[in-house]
Amino acid sequence: MKRKLKYWGWGYEDKSLSDKETSNLLKSLTTFGISGSDKAKFPSLDSISLSESRLTPPKSLETICTKDKYERVLHTFGQSQPDSIRTFLGDFSNAPDLIAYPKNEEDIVNLFEWCGEINAALIPYGAGSSVVGGVTSDVGEQYNGTVTIDLSLLNKVLEIDEQSQAARIQGGARGPELEAGLKPSGFTLRHFPQSFEHSTLGGWIATRSGGHFATLYTHIDDLVQNITMATPVGKIQSLRVPGSGAGPSPDRLMLGSEGSLGIITEAWVRLQKKPTFKATAGFLFSNFLVAAKSVKAISQAGLYPANVRIVDNVELKINNASNGSSTLMIVSFENSDHPVDAWITRAEQCCLDNGGVIDVDWRNNPSTNQESLVGAWREAFIRMPYNREKLTPRGIISDTFETAITWDKFENFFQNVKQATELAILQTTGHKGAVSCRFSHAYPDGPAPYFAFHANSEPNRMIEDWLAIKNAASDAIIANGGTITHHHAIGRDHSKWYKKQRPLLFGKVLNRSKEYLDPKGILNPGVIVT
Repeated sequence: MKRKLKYWGWGYEDKSLSDKETSNLLKSLTTFGISGSDKAKFPSLDSISLSESRLTPPKSLETICTKDKYERVLHTFGQSQPDSIRTFLGDFSNAPDLIAYPKNEEDIVNLFEWCGEINAALIPYGAGSSVVGGVTSDVGEQYNGTVTIDLSLLNKVLEIDEQSQAARIQGGARGPELEAGLKPSGFTLRHFPQSFEHSTLGGWIATRSGGHFATLYTHIDDLVQNITMATPVGKIQSLRVPGSGAGPSPDRLMLGSEGSLGIITEAWVRLQKKPTFKATAGFLFSNFLVAAKSVKAISQAGLYPANVRIVDNVELKINNASNGSSTLMIVSFENSDHPVDAWITRAEQCCLDNGGVIDVDWRNNPSTNQESLVGAWREAFIRMPYNREKLTPRGIISDTFETAITWDKFENFFQNVKQATELAILQTTGHKGAVSCRFSHAYPDGPAPYFAFHANSEPNRMIEDWLAIKNAASDAIIANGGTITHHHAIGRDHSKWYKKQRPLLFGKVLNRSKEYLDPKGILNPGVIVT
């Protein structure tokens, strides 16, 4: 029997937190005064009320379209906090009218033509893992209906160029499908966002995804060799070369376009051989800012570890990975060609020079990433996407936001953004809540701080409370010189601040691009270009 995806939470219906994991999560939150209400249930599929579909596909598209209730419910929302709350409240008033599963580019072109003719909005959908409202089917009342295009049938590895270490892959390939297709050749893309299992190559490109590896090739941008994108007025296909100085890059227009200019159907991406030399170490620091100095030292030493991240004690406590008061650093190196001992030895010295103490020693220890706080954090990180489905029904807000800032501004930025978020929680809910921070990525010129916040609320005011906290945090990011997102994309949730961040003239150029490529304005309304 085919596994079914949850419409109320992360992943498949047969995967969730265990009772013990749920109990531990709730217990850890109580130490911050976050207790929540008695657990309620997400609505059953039968209890969800949907309006009748307003659209009937033409005969040429009947075989790839469905009005099935489960499909319409599943494709109404992504994985953002307000998506979770509205699902819990049974608010499916904006459910898409049709779900289309194109089998090829011709199907996509035909959908463009039909939706343009009948004035139906069209939302590209990779795997629905957007945490910023990128696939949420709220398009306004100016359309006669909404069609969500699910690209999951365009999921093949089409071609592998072993000499150039590159592959041509369809945009709807999910992470596991992509890696399975590459495995027989001995290559890997090695782009592992936390959403890896439930996100796609096209989605990574469309949102400028950041992978698990924290330095050097952190974004999918770095791994793209060329892109093919279908638009309502034709196809854009960039030249496949290792690099080019020929004018503004067409890839840069398609990267981050979030389905507002076209649909990414395939791309050539850069591969690497599977690493055979690996080493991971863990270090403990007295506080987050001290640990940040070690990240800076490692980042500016030209070592380029596969992973270097720090996690503050608040986040460790919430996720039951704390020893009491320390900030944790994890640093990893890997290579397919040569041992990494010299690099991790130098990184270790950077940590010790800045007051770090060893949590897990990498020497002669192949299971380092499963031991002590390093192992506890690794397990918590893997299970984290399942937390919200246990917290929303209890009236507990649980969300994240991430950004990037240069080192010269970092300390003030960190303190100001954290304080603004803490104050917003207190003023909005009357309770302190919890705000934590970790580094998800690091560069020689600055880190990517990743904040999480948890707060008490009640189901009938959760969206209002969330929005007040989100607004305060986002305002503080922009006011203190950061980017509104480092890798979560813009979606509908970040649109207001993206307009403040981008240059005014560049916004006008994007608008003109939208007018030309999508003249009837049907593609993902409200995202990127509004």
